[in-house]
Amino acid sequence: MTAQDSARDVTREVTEEVDRLAERLVSSLTDAIAVPSVNPKYPGQEYDKVVGAEGDVSALLADLYAEAGADVTKVTVEKGRDNACGVVPGAGGGRSLLLNGHVDVVPAGRLDKWRGDPFRAVVTDDTVIGRGATDMKGGLVAAAYAAVALRRAGVRLAGDLVLQAVVGEEVGDHQAGTTAVLEAGFGADAAIVCEPSGQAGTLPASVPVTPGLLWFSISMEGKTAHSGLRGMTVHPTLEGDALGVNTVDKFWIVYQALRSLEDEWARHDRHPLFPAGYFNLLPGVLQANPSGIYVPFFLADELTVEYCVYHHPDRTNEEVIAEIEGRVADACRSDPWLREHPPVFEWKLLWPPYSLPDDAPLGAVVAGAHAAAAADGRPPLSTGFMGVCDLTWMDSKGLGGLVYGPGVGYTAHAENEYVEIAQLVQSAKTYALAAIEWCGLAGPDAGR
Repeated sequence: MTAQDSARDVTREVTEEVDRLAERLVSSLTDAIAVPSVNPKYPGQEYDKVVGAEGDVSALLADLYAEAGADVTKVTVEKGRDNACGVVPGAGGGRSLLLNGHVDVVPAGRLDKWRGDPFRAVVTDDTVIGRGATDMKGGLVAAAYAAVALRRAGVRLAGDLVLQAVVGEEVGDHQAGTTAVLEAGFGADAAIVCEPSGQAGTLPASVPVTPGLLWFSISMEGKTAHSGLRGMTVHPTLEGDALGVNTVDKFWIVYQALRSLEDEWARHDRHPLFPAGYFNLLPGVLQANPSGIYVPFFLADELTVEYCVYHHPDRTNEEVIAEIEGRVADACRSDPWLREHPPVFEWKLLWPPYSLPDDAPLGAVVAGAHAAAAADGRPPLSTGFMGVCDLTWMDSKGLGGLVYGPGVGYTAHAENEYVEIAQLVQSAKTYALAAIEWCGLAGPDAGR
């Protein structure tokens, strides 16, 4: 038998093992969804009532890691928020590969919009529905079953296969999650982050690039007055700012400046892996009112708006921050009140972009593994990531990688979030075959 024939046999054995495990894979995913592992630091959560569930999901993954033959370690920065790390030791002489995913999910949102209990999975012929199905318990479970399939197929790798189930990703709390486990020694030569990279009716894409993400607030000060005086305040030929200033009116100056910048980005900030217009500035939360009063019979003298920004991966956070603040300052110089009472910025989350170099060998390995696992034999699409992920923090530790995982991206954080079972199976096969190619197979004398 030639080496090529032997490689084909191993591929067939591993993929067939994944097929045999598919029903169990779905069952384990429903078990994971049943644990309401909402990030306890997510805005609006009561930490003491929520904390602990992340660790319960990590324990579920740890059992699967052990079944795969991994040495399992718990890494804990905050009580109840355990990270599970498994290392399937290689025979030596190969590269190591990390499969990473996060156990925390966002809140369920409006319960009346769900088909049922968001934390009781609904399994159809081709999907699993529930909070975290796509983002990203599906990817976590698929990675674990890839390792289980390798063991059941009798495959021993030359390099280590490292498995991580981490906390904290949904709020950028990498110090308790991904950064903590890397600093504890659970790194590798390359990483696949198992975040969702598919869409409905597709197989997962290979994602080598993520945008930058910024969260900031702008606070504005006005001058309250009786609602009957509005006409006197908005017409500068009458009393104008001397009598009252409504922050809602003043905000439109800021809004229009940032909306204009957003249009400029759509025209000029293009990237081949992102659709035109993807990079944006979202005013997602707006609160304006007279101080301590929530009826519209006064001019609002307080306003706070929260923005979420996705920016081009070739730009730094610092560059984009300077541009945003500069545009707002320019707009405010044209308004007498805002010249004297400029908006106040607060930068709350700074998530740098990430890009895998075009010539990085992991991209070709994942593409080849995907093609070998896919029924049509085609390589995956290559796209930009719709959000951000822990690749950023891996990169800061010198570890490069890409995103590849099951899930319908536009359902992440939405009601009736779901993952397609075909994507779960495809992902598990791709992870297993990528590990074989990247880590190498142990020689015939390994372990003797």
